[in-house]
Amino acid sequence: KMADSEEHAELDPSTASSDDDDSKAAQYDAADEQMPAPPPEDAIPEWLVTILSWPWTFFWFLIRLIGRFSKLVFLLVLGGTTYLNFYRLWVPPSLSESHPLYFDFPVLASERRSGVPANASVDFSFQRQLMARAGRPGIDWSSWQASGSTLDVGVTLRIPESPINAEISTFVVSVAVFDKERKLIGSGSRSLVLHYKTEFLKILTTAAWSIPMVLGFTYEQQSLRATVVQLMHFPASGLHSTEVSISDSRLQVFGASMDLAF
Repeated sequence: KMADSEEHAELDPSTASSDDDDSKAAQYDAADEQMPAPPPEDAIPEWLVTILSWPWTFFWFLIRLIGRFSKLVFLLVLGGTTYLNFYRLWVPPSLSESHPLYFDFPVLASERRSGVPANASVDFSFQRQLMARAGRPGIDWSSWQASGSTLDVGVTLRIPESPINAEISTFVVSVAVFDKERKLIGSGSRSLVLHYKTEFLKILTTAAWSIPMVLGFTYEQQSLRATVVQLMHFPASGLHSTEVSISDSRLQVFGASMDLAF
């Protein structure tokens, strides 16, 4: 009987074909379930979601990173705070000041085109009064006795990268220092020039800083600083004033200052 049933199963093709159809249908259903559903037409693109979520992802990454290395961060902050406190306690502050310079440019355009010098002066007694009104202690250069001390007198210029400044190229800054008795105790001159930039570099710089420039956070300018006079012996009577001159009054200047430092 068993042999007959086996022979009957082998000889019944309809049963085998129906089983194959059922298995194939089950496989198709499983494949359909595994396939993701098509996105709706009004769905937000994945690249836009990635760009919008990037700041939050980076923020939480920093939070997790700080939490993981919280002990190390605490030790670094503690060490830096301790170092700053000891530095302020044992290292004396540097004696330095900075005073603004206001140049007197020629009124006549013909004189400016001829390149006559532009001059400025700093009266230390007057500057001392201005600093006292502003609540800054400052240093009394006109009466402070520091015989034998050395002093560096420098000038800082903020110059725009304009075509006329590029045309002027090299210019000379001269400084003369006078003591309380109006005697010349030091003078010097230094040549300065704008840092050269190719046209390609100018385009790259403008493109990189376009947004801060539009918002007014920065400008197309260069800061030039030079130590013009070095006094090896500070006068016992103190300093009275200084005079500064620029060799070419065509030079365009955003701002200038005189720097004094021991």
